[in-house]
Amino acid sequence: MTTSKPIAILFGGVSEEGAISAASARNLYKAIDRARYNPFLVELTKDNKWKVLGEDDAVLIERPLHDLRGLGEGDGHPYDFDMALVLIHGAPAENGQLQPLLEAQGIAYSCCSMKTSCLTFDKQLTKIIAQSVEVRCAKGQSLLREEISTFHCTLDYPVIVKPNESGSSYGVHKVDRKDALNAALRDAGKYSEKILVEEFIVGREVAVGLIQLNEDLHVFPITEIIPVGAFFDYEAKYEGKSQEITPADIDDEVKNVLHQRAKTLYEAFSLQGIVRIDFFVTKEDVFLIEINTIPGMSAASIIPQQCEAYGWSLQRLSNHMIDATLQNHSVNQSNTI
Repeated sequence: MTTSKPIAILFGGVSEEGAISAASARNLYKAIDRARYNPFLVELTKDNKWKVLGEDDAVLIERPLHDLRGLGEGDGHPYDFDMALVLIHGAPAENGQLQPLLEAQGIAYSCCSMKTSCLTFDKQLTKIIAQSVEVRCAKGQSLLREEISTFHCTLDYPVIVKPNESGSSYGVHKVDRKDALNAALRDAGKYSEKILVEEFIVGREVAVGLIQLNEDLHVFPITEIIPVGAFFDYEAKYEGKSQEITPADIDDEVKNVLHQRAKTLYEAFSLQGIVRIDFFVTKEDVFLIEINTIPGMSAASIIPQQCEAYGWSLQRLSNHMIDATLQNHSVNQSNTI
């Protein structure tokens, strides 16, 4: 019988990104070092229950949301997880709702804290904080869902319409004409109460992956994303309708600016673990697109590509993710009074 440490790889959730989350979790699950760890896929269902999965996805046990460790099952209960690799895209992990529940159970987790996740999941707040540390963002406007019928766009077309709180490019539209704006706003409003309308930036889209290990902030080779369509939408991200070049063919000066901006944001937002920060590169400057605190880890995702270019296997990355999780948990515990 194995004596290696059990680790829960969390996926699923209540957002539209469940299938993407499952692909990320399964890809990382295959890479975990079995000599050191005993990983389990653990699904968070739509009705907020944990399902611990075994071979062929057989359900080994179900648990309520507040008891991932099984502490209510008495002594000698199986699958006592005190560590979780969190790959739940969208709610309730990327928006910070899950973290307090894990902390209350003494579970170390791989993603950012509740506070940081709440900030980065709110795109408008992210822009405000980024601009306060001199990272440029697109000009834009915001509105609430109930204001769609009276909204007046003051930006020049084309514009980008997107939900303030969503991921994987759900509800994101490039709008070229005024008469197409209302439909785009209504679709974005399906995913978030607040909607953003931003200037359309013409530039090269790039992604910067980072992970903090002890005192070292590792910055992976930059990826350039060249979508087949107008921008990096859902199909471009997950259905192969984009070209992703790692490392990106950019000059050293731009690369240094991207590295510095990414490091600045990592520190300003108190990010933890593996993150991906996306930017537009124009002739004028570098503009922040978004911060992904739980980036995709599927075979089609950008972070695994960057790790390979960095000289890390996915198993090595998973080991570093676990090490960073334990380190951050230890620091957080020491800061708790």
